[in-house]
Amino acid sequence: MKIFFAADNPNAFLHGIHFHRVTVPISGLDKRGHGTAIIVPGDNTGEDALNWPDVVVFARTYHPNQKPIELMRQFKAHGKRIVWDIDDDFWAVNPDNPSILVSNAYKDQYETFVREADAITTPSEVLAAKMRKLTKKPIFICPNAIDFRRYQERPKMHNELIVGYAGASSHWGDLNLIGDVILKLQEKYEFAFVLYGLMGAPIESEMYVMQELLRRNSTPEKNPYYTNALKWWEKMRMIKVYPHIPFHVPFYTPLLHPFKLSSLDFDIGIAPLEDNEFNRAKSCVKFYEYAATGSVTLASDVVPYSKEVGYCAKNTIDDWYKKLERLIADKNFREELYQKQRKWVEENRSIEKVALAWELALQAPGGLKVLNQRENYTPTIQPSSI
Repeated sequence: MKIFFAADNPNAFLHGIHFHRVTVPISGLDKRGHGTAIIVPGDNTGEDALNWPDVVVFARTYHPNQKPIELMRQFKAHGKRIVWDIDDDFWAVNPDNPSILVSNAYKDQYETFVREADAITTPSEVLAAKMRKLTKKPIFICPNAIDFRRYQERPKMHNELIVGYAGASSHWGDLNLIGDVILKLQEKYEFAFVLYGLMGAPIESEMYVMQELLRRNSTPEKNPYYTNALKWWEKMRMIKVYPHIPFHVPFYTPLLHPFKLSSLDFDIGIAPLEDNEFNRAKSCVKFYEYAATGSVTLASDVVPYSKEVGYCAKNTIDDWYKKLERLIADKNFREELYQKQRKWVEENRSIEKVALAWELALQAPGGLKVLNQRENYTPTIQPSSI
């Protein structure tokens, strides 16, 4: 097959979703002999581009100026198979999630994608079930996956145990589940807590900005987001820190993220998650990345983690304390559990395993066209640069 992935902007490589739903799948599909390229809606799309692919994958949402629906219809008029990929439940975005604005403003667009696409892909069984209630189109589950070539084993160069959390800006409510647990455990055990991500600037600066924006009511639609973040920050200012171990590390660009995650050297990676409709449609990519870099995972006992991680805590202070304490205190248990988790991820979520799911989703009904056909077209953005 010859496959176009339609990026939402020329700088899509800066976004984690693009990394997991385009960059990594491309690496797997390339290995299987398919031709892959990236196109940016809104650029001048000539006849060569319209004729080149067998299938075009659109994803999530696009700025209206890019006219993605018009481009989708152009490809359809040229007989191309159209697939729409969705990795979040746009119909149930949490009020404290910054994406709530996009969810509301772009509703007509993504519901049109549902109607227009020939098939839909998603990493989530929960979201797939929901989509089947909205459309008769075929729904394919293409899990998020790990390209293990991009990750390396953590260095294990520190003396103190490190408990870490890596996450995007929508997770302050999740972190509020475990703030008291971290503080309470530090009264009994020596360990550092490291926060990676959530923002691109130092946390002290970002919290000051949020506090001012909330006080001024400058962006009232984001007040729930600011409130959750500041609630967590007020509590975590009491945390014990170590001068040679950072408490907060701003997110690195996705292409550098695997290296940075490894260098932070988490012994234990945590994945707290509130139980709500939006979160149940997420994937366990945090778990996969922890496993790929050598960190054992403790996650909330909610979907999706409860189906894959193998070691979960109910969303109570007592259970999180008990489960995390065992990992901190029992090194043998920690290592045995990590080996089980790593094995599961390697066997079920490597891109080599998951690429077949993408292949089956993208093919036209009736059979594959498995040929290396990459030489005939130069994409808008070279796959190697994404």
